[in-house]
Amino acid sequence: MRTIAIVNQKGGCGKTTTAINLAAVLAKQGVRTLLVDMDPQSHCAAGLGVPESRIETGIAEAMLSDLDHGFDPAPMLWEVMHGLDLLPSTMMLAGLEAPDGGLYALPDRDRRLARVLQECSVRYDICLIDCSPSIGLLTYNALRASTQALIPVETGYFSLRGARRQWGTIQSLIERIARPIQCNMLPTLFNPDSRLAARILEALHQHFPDHLLSMVVREHEPLREAASLGQPITEFAPGSEAEQDYLALARWVIEHPPQVQPELLDRRSAASVPPPQVQPSTRVGELALRMQAGFDATPAAAREPVGTAPTDDVQESEPPASSIEAKSQELDFGVIITDQGICFRQPGLPEQSMSISADFNGWSTSATPMRFDRTLGCFQAIVPLPPGRYRYQVVIDGRSRIDPYNESTITGETGASTNSFTLNAAP
Repeated sequence: MRTIAIVNQKGGCGKTTTAINLAAVLAKQGVRTLLVDMDPQSHCAAGLGVPESRIETGIAEAMLSDLDHGFDPAPMLWEVMHGLDLLPSTMMLAGLEAPDGGLYALPDRDRRLARVLQECSVRYDICLIDCSPSIGLLTYNALRASTQALIPVETGYFSLRGARRQWGTIQSLIERIARPIQCNMLPTLFNPDSRLAARILEALHQHFPDHLLSMVVREHEPLREAASLGQPITEFAPGSEAEQDYLALARWVIEHPPQVQPELLDRRSAASVPPPQVQPSTRVGELALRMQAGFDATPAAAREPVGTAPTDDVQESEPPASSIEAKSQELDFGVIITDQGICFRQPGLPEQSMSISADFNGWSTSATPMRFDRTLGCFQAIVPLPPGRYRYQVVIDGRSRIDPYNESTITGETGASTNSFTLNAAP
């Protein structure tokens, strides 16, 4: 079974629309298709007319199941149309990445989806995964289970810069899991009457000549209308230009199998497979190696730079890694009390993404982003909080880690550890 992750952290790019309609067109072409909704917003069910009130179990429950003793996915699957089944999202998926959500406590936590799909593989020819919009364990699971990734890119004003960021982020994730995944970018929401859209599309071809698909998904009103009625475009407007766009994409998918071999999973030993070794030949590789080791507590200033990030004419050039590390050498890291609120500060590299996942934001991995301060050469976020005791973790490129600059930790019932700090009332 071919597995394709449809992934983009930018909202409004057509990710779920692409997942729903590509799946429907593939099924219409006679391809046995499974659509997996790994987005906690559960838009796939709504877009395909599956009543949310009747969904009792889905992919979250599947990933937490006992996969070693005859797991049967059939009760969790919804037949949307002939040849297309949906493995839906449920409310449980939103909390799965939290320290006490159940996933972190599993030794094979980044392989659970791959193991679930292995049980489904005899039923289907292709599996499409509508990925979570944040970079966390859900996205890691999706990429770990896939041999291809499709990145929808909106052809709007900020799309070129956003495309570079998305490409770099996904490539860093792929390098971290150390398995080959074929990646392609799909231009979406293209307005053929817009000169700006045409120029942006041309620029995307110049910057990603080997990875941008030749077809585009145009901006079609029937796509929005179909979604509002819970129908794929194959049912709402068969034969329309919108269906033709996704038919061209489906033909490309069928005619271009991945050039990489899928990772073989032994469900009896998957949990004991050691992490692959990543060579720090690039800055991404160096980051992957540090993350693989479990968030090296050595401050960034003590490590040698291993390269520089690419720049182009549409993106501001960044200072070299050595100057960034020098700026952060004398700073305090961890949790710092300031007049504006609690300051969370961590060393890092500009191409990383960081955030704080905590009890005060519902353990969200995206609600409290940390911004890279080029003046200080580090990441930080300032959060106004009332007096009290709080728990948190640092999320680096989607992986939650203990803050090595805060010695105060708490271990929960599931064995997951978090940092803590106490904010006293002002005298």
